[in-house]
Amino acid sequence: MEVRIEGTAACEARLALALLKGLSRARLLEILRASGTPEGVFPAPGRERTVRSPSPAEEALLDRDLGPEIAGQLKLGALVESYVCAWTDAQYPALLREINYPPLVLFWRGDISVAARPAVAVVGSRKCSHSGRLVAERLGRALAGEGLVVVSGLARGIDTAAHRGALEAGGVTVAVLGSGVDVCYPAENRKLLAEILERGAALSEFPLGTAPLRQNFPLRNRIVSGLSLGVVVVEAGEGSGALVTVEHALMQGREVFAVPGDTTLNSTISSNRLLKEGAKLVTKVEDILEELGAQVREGLEPLPRTPVEREGVSCEEERMLQNLSHVPKNVDEICSQTGMKTADVLSLLLSLELKGLVRQEPGDLFLRNPGALSPRRPE
Repeated sequence: MEVRIEGTAACEARLALALLKGLSRARLLEILRASGTPEGVFPAPGRERTVRSPSPAEEALLDRDLGPEIAGQLKLGALVESYVCAWTDAQYPALLREINYPPLVLFWRGDISVAARPAVAVVGSRKCSHSGRLVAERLGRALAGEGLVVVSGLARGIDTAAHRGALEAGGVTVAVLGSGVDVCYPAENRKLLAEILERGAALSEFPLGTAPLRQNFPLRNRIVSGLSLGVVVVEAGEGSGALVTVEHALMQGREVFAVPGDTTLNSTISSNRLLKEGAKLVTKVEDILEELGAQVREGLEPLPRTPVEREGVSCEEERMLQNLSHVPKNVDEICSQTGMKTADVLSLLLSLELKGLVRQEPGDLFLRNPGALSPRRPE
């Protein structure tokens, strides 16, 4: 059931489920399961509750008049095109439904159906390095190019870069908010959020108008991982919120990946530690695809690859980058694989080296820098 936030019995029952206080999430989920629908928990006037609570105190809570609060939600909902669904509804993302303590209600804007597609989360520090931002953007672009949905939290730094990369590839991205879906945080991402809504979605378990309070974000992070097949940490310093997402991912049985970072930066301390603790190392998008399994890979629909120039990299340079890997190759091998003349190969390699995308090692060996993650392009 797709319920627009407007004055219908179905909508009001779902809003009541989101607004009710005094009962634990676990207990409310039990009641919702037993009732079958939110309307069974919060029936319209003149109808009886589907399942009676064994506790008079619980009955009193469920019978509480939420009319004024629901009216406030309806007023806010009239200002933005927003929707609401419950854990029992068909629109609720199936992967998220399986986690411990799933959100009972999801608010969304955009197209919630994209949250049912195979997705990978990209997370990391708000105070990331320039190179970390570039890696997250290129990784978001590469994942989207392979047909995966990119999930992140719209925060400054790595989250923002991952969303932008997915959009630049022409792909789909989902922003999970620690506020109401009508509240953009940080405010400077309003334009980015509008772009996300054109092809993807913004989700939240918090009612409309909810401010981005600090305590909301650890809860938000379990949804980021819950929607995803795996979580990639690009940069994470000590105490980074990305580590909370990793903890949720491990409890949910999701894959955990990390991109190696500069060991001199504070923003990479915890992400590098994750690699020592068993996170799967990522230097290219194929590292992630391999771990997702053949069944997932075969079901993906990669985006059409068109040779376009971006970030000062020409089409020829882009093709050269895709021929390189993080295993050194000599010039003869590159010439053989590309069919190019030695002089042309050396010219392109020099240009890419000056841009920091390629590194030369002794013996005329060349390799792609770890930060040069980008989508594969056709020859």
